[in-house]
Amino acid sequence: MSFFSHKHMVKHLSKSNLKVRAFAFALTALFNLTFLTTSAFAQDGGMSAAALEGEKLFKANCTSCHDMQNKMTGPALKEVHTRRSDEWLVKWIRNNEKLRASGDKDAIAIFNEYNKVVMNNFESLTEDQVKNVIAYFKEWKAPAPKPGTVAEAEPKANFYSESTLYILLFLIVILLVVLLVLRRTKNSLKNSYNEMTGTTEEVAEVNPKAAAFRKWVNPTIMKLGIGVVVLLALASYGFYFGVTEVAVQQGYAPEQPIKYSHKLHAGDLQIDCKYCHSTAEYSKQASVPSLNTCMNCHKGVQLRDKYNGEVSPEIKKIYAAMDYDVESGKYGEHPKPIRWIRIHNLPDHAFFNHSMHVKGAGLTCQTCHGPIQEMEVVQQYATLQMGWCINCHKERKIDVENNPYYEKLHAKIKAEKDNKNSVYSKYFTKDGKISISPAENGALECSKCHY
Repeated sequence: MSFFSHKHMVKHLSKSNLKVRAFAFALTALFNLTFLTTSAFAQDGGMSAAALEGEKLFKANCTSCHDMQNKMTGPALKEVHTRRSDEWLVKWIRNNEKLRASGDKDAIAIFNEYNKVVMNNFESLTEDQVKNVIAYFKEWKAPAPKPGTVAEAEPKANFYSESTLYILLFLIVILLVVLLVLRRTKNSLKNSYNEMTGTTEEVAEVNPKAAAFRKWVNPTIMKLGIGVVVLLALASYGFYFGVTEVAVQQGYAPEQPIKYSHKLHAGDLQIDCKYCHSTAEYSKQASVPSLNTCMNCHKGVQLRDKYNGEVSPEIKKIYAAMDYDVESGKYGEHPKPIRWIRIHNLPDHAFFNHSMHVKGAGLTCQTCHGPIQEMEVVQQYATLQMGWCINCHKERKIDVENNPYYEKLHAKIKAEKDNKNSVYSKYFTKDGKISISPAENGALECSKCHY
């Protein structure tokens, strides 16, 4: 409804009839006031103050396990007030364990239906606050779908790719060949024309200095010299390319089958890297987490509020791989693995042990992987070349005094503190602290990293 114009209301009325005009003006003001009132009322979803307060409490305490329209860890709460009395709901929400212990059949049935998952007690909420939540259940209305919303956007084609580069280079070569053929054709036609017409081209006078230079320089040697220069240039470029490009994947950021955001999980939510990569402290590999790890959270966290009541498209991929049915909360018999694309891939002859660096050296993930907590799409941050590893082993210092892993080394060096002839004397700083790098502790031996 739009505002009514006074002129529109009275354009067909007689201008002489002041009473009618006054009545029309008053009617216009009434319609405008009604519009403003209904608009403001609609902004609150038409809910009472109690229901609005209940909505805040519901979103702050319940949305991790419950949704109004869809079954999650707990049941959908749409029209729950029609299935249970207000008094029962108050008791259940505030202390469901106590209600079950009293022998209430409905409470026990719900507990068994949802795999005996214990619901949190909310005795911190007063009875009036719980009633406000129930008022929200009663007055809640399903949101209208947003126009133009798509659950999952189609991936955009990227024109600038490696294939595009190869195509452009191929076209350049073709054009150069065409240019060469046209040039030779032009010269051939020109020579034929001169023969037919008996025309001779004027020969330009040669500069005496240029003629003397041509006699002084051996043409064969000059051609060989130019060839050697070109060959050296190409060889230098090939060497540089081999050292910096071959098997170096710095910046490599492939699109994964599930768009997992480290920025969201490790950055915003501050989930410890070792929660997912659980073997980093005691194994050579950091391990790719199984989807069971994902389901620890995403069995309840479904982001329906961002997708018009539907499960997030990326979380749906997890459910599909796990053969998990959202409605029943049960797993099927046909799970399948997610084919993740490997990003960090050392050569087969290089040995790297995560536990040695994470547990032994006490390094953080960011030391090698960069600011992983800021990456929406994970990429290879470092070159991971041998030179990069060697520089780290030379420049970084071992904390032998506080790291239990180096307890024996610390004791051995400390015992030689006052012996100036000891090989360990050079590892003491002026203030008496120990400063030793992994390289000085044998980390540059070939067999440490190569089989």
